[in-house]
Amino acid sequence: SPLLPARGTATAVVKRGKLKRRKIERKRGDERGREMLQVEEALAAVLSAAAGHAEPHAVPLQGALGLVLAEDVCAPDPLPPFRASIKDGYAVVASDGPGEYPVVTESRAGDDALGVVVVPGTVAYVTTGGPVPDGADAVVQVEDTEQLPGGADGSKRVRILARASQRQDIRSVGCDIEKDSIVLKSGEHIGPAEIGLLATVGVTTVKVYPRPTIAVFSTGDELVQPATATLSRGQIRDSNRAMLLACAIQQKCKVVDLGIAEDTEESLKEHMDAALRSNADIIITSGGVSMGDRDLVKPCLAKMGKIHFEKIQMKPGKPLTFAEITTQDTPKPSKTVLAFGLPGNPVSCIVCFNLFVVPAIRLLSGWSNPHLQR
Repeated sequence: SPLLPARGTATAVVKRGKLKRRKIERKRGDERGREMLQVEEALAAVLSAAAGHAEPHAVPLQGALGLVLAEDVCAPDPLPPFRASIKDGYAVVASDGPGEYPVVTESRAGDDALGVVVVPGTVAYVTTGGPVPDGADAVVQVEDTEQLPGGADGSKRVRILARASQRQDIRSVGCDIEKDSIVLKSGEHIGPAEIGLLATVGVTTVKVYPRPTIAVFSTGDELVQPATATLSRGQIRDSNRAMLLACAIQQKCKVVDLGIAEDTEESLKEHMDAALRSNADIIITSGGVSMGDRDLVKPCLAKMGKIHFEKIQMKPGKPLTFAEITTQDTPKPSKTVLAFGLPGNPVSCIVCFNLFVVPAIRLLSGWSNPHLQR
């Protein structure tokens, strides 16, 4: 082929070897009835299966931190709900200008100032955030005033030193948030600032997409608990399960630890059933997905559900298997559970978790863009 180097070169041998391996792998995939997928194709299959399964729930406001909003939130009231002073100072009639004026009242933050009216020739003392009394159309900051001696009856007077313009240092009604305006849109992630904003508009319960529940178990007769002090010949400690549980917790998911399954059909089925009874949204197994006679995860998934793919063109992680299980025998009838059979090699295991499980978690959690950043 004109696209390949000459046959006698080392580069030609390498390239032709790769082409041959690809043809063999594709042929083997065809013989099994399943062609190995490219990474992008496999991820698309995972996201397609996960789409539409996110179920919003109403939770108390403080329980919404870190979750994704499932509906628009509108402000029932304007903010501020009254004309508020931006500074400590005096509410005045701007057209009065500089001069000496009696202080007819005080309006501090928390007061309602109802019934108080500032008329021309008078002023009212106001604090930052306090309501501006009716009749006043400007606030002069306290730095531009001078206290005068009070009267024997306790009355107060003040000298205004600066001319004010209309609406000076006054926050108008709804200048921050208008009544019925959308303050947060569906799909937004709720952080501390969003919690504060929701509290500002009086929201105490919010509809969000909860994080999925993930059931995890390892497979293999060679596995023992990490706390095992002395290993017998042929035994290894189960590290993948601890790693996968930590990965799921890092994604803010609820986890169900189902321990270690033996390399038997009965034990695998028992663990799968336990995962379904736990109301898990995702089941993750580790090991048992290669071609050995004791690698039984794929046959188990094939009996219980629908396998979308059982190998991908990626190293590490080639034996990754993905399936859907739909069953009536759960707390939620007809619930569809995503099942990932991850390779037993620890590096392959965590790579597959990050590349395929994390996007599925994000989609189930309401993310509009579940893809990893490149």
